[in-house]
Amino acid sequence: MAAHAVGIGGARFGGAALAVIAGPCAIESEELVLLVAEKRKEIGILKAMGASARNIGTVFLAAGMAIGLVGTAAGSLFGLALIWVQNTYKIIRLAGDVYQIDHLPMKLTGLDFTLVTSATLLISFLATLSPARRAARLDPVEVLRYE
Repeated sequence: MAAHAVGIGGARFGGAALAVIAGPCAIESEELVLLVAEKRKEIGILKAMGASARNIGTVFLAAGMAIGLVGTAAGSLFGLALIWVQNTYKIIRLAGDVYQIDHLPMKLTGLDFTLVTSATLLISFLATLSPARRAARLDPVEVLRYE
């Protein structure tokens, strides 16, 4: 039986892939919530000067997507580097008497890469919606009253 390379799209990797994607997106969402809390005064001033809720929401949505893009790019480069290191130096060894191969080969197809990065960006976008809405709904009178 020929050895099969490990692909990201396998069903048994679904739970791990979800944890790897959802964890950083939860962190991103919390980071944006903290950013909204820190920038309450500035948001109130902008809204008092005439910025619409849509403009404020768009700013925070863009900030969240920028964080998501940078994180996705960094994670993709790190993952590609790990695959290259494993395939080049064969760090993860397998028992030769049990398996027909002596190391774990890794293979990433273009479809796997596209699906994972697309899912990551989608989840990142969804994680930015709540903080962006929260920022857009701030009442400038209430914010500036307590600042």
